[in-house]
Amino acid sequence: MIEKVKQFNQFTWYHVSNMTPDDNLTLVEQHRLTNEIIGYAVDHNEAVRMEYDEEADESLMVIDVISYHEDVVETRPIGILFAHNNLYTFSHTVTDYVQAVLLAPKNRQKRATDEEITAVDFIMTGLYSLMTRYVEQVTEINRKRRVIQAQFGHQKRTTKQMNDLLRLQTQMIYIQNSLANNHVMLDAFKQDYRLEMQAFELEHIDDVRVEVGQAEHMADLAMAVINSVSDAYGNLSNRDLNWTMKVLTVYSIVLTVPTIVSGFYGENVKWLPFADIQEGWWVSIVITVLLMGLVSLLLALNGFFRK
Repeated sequence: MIEKVKQFNQFTWYHVSNMTPDDNLTLVEQHRLTNEIIGYAVDHNEAVRMEYDEEADESLMVIDVISYHEDVVETRPIGILFAHNNLYTFSHTVTDYVQAVLLAPKNRQKRATDEEITAVDFIMTGLYSLMTRYVEQVTEINRKRRVIQAQFGHQKRTTKQMNDLLRLQTQMIYIQNSLANNHVMLDAFKQDYRLEMQAFELEHIDDVRVEVGQAEHMADLAMAVINSVSDAYGNLSNRDLNWTMKVLTVYSIVLTVPTIVSGFYGENVKWLPFADIQEGWWVSIVITVLLMGLVSLLLALNGFFRK
């Protein structure tokens, strides 16, 4: 769907959500956009980058933003196209919220009036708010990690906790990769348009870059902590497994004693002690228990029962 969102003095903003073939045809025939640049803008898997077509007067910015899938947080690209003195934004269902954010960036940056603002400055003031969502998500992931970490000392570790940690690690990988790519793209955008932009526009780009850099630092630290907790969880699990195997080994040694004693008395060999008396059965049990106790004592003295 193509929506004419707002008419500014210096440009018109069109938002394209979940583009259909008819929308594509409209953009090509009525808005004079090229199929190539449209394809880049709506590609779900497009890499973060800048794409220029000087002949067609088109400059495409592909940038990653947070996408929400129920309880899972990932990142998806959106397309921001500057063409023919107009602005086009391209999104899908999971990123369609960007239209509302661009319209109302919560006053995180001072925005010029509709008569004065340029397309670049409009996008940068909106991107600042979009990039702050990375900080919010990293903070939320840290909160979830602390909850899982607090459970280690109070209850038995479960597969669910390990799966939760793995899910957090996966989300952080998406966030780290997107932030790094966004930072590189913003650097390239500033370098390419440095001579064409005013000082306040460059300042707003720098503000977005600083916000991305801060989010990168937070994401790296959060990932390091999550990896440390995951490694500690694995070490504790390995220790418990080793203890279990150790106990099973000790019991297998102790339980070997009854087999040895009963084996001797079951061979019908003459002259075995107490083999011919009526209470011989009970004597063999006593001998077995004494030998098992002796073996257990020797193993205990040698530290086999210490965890």
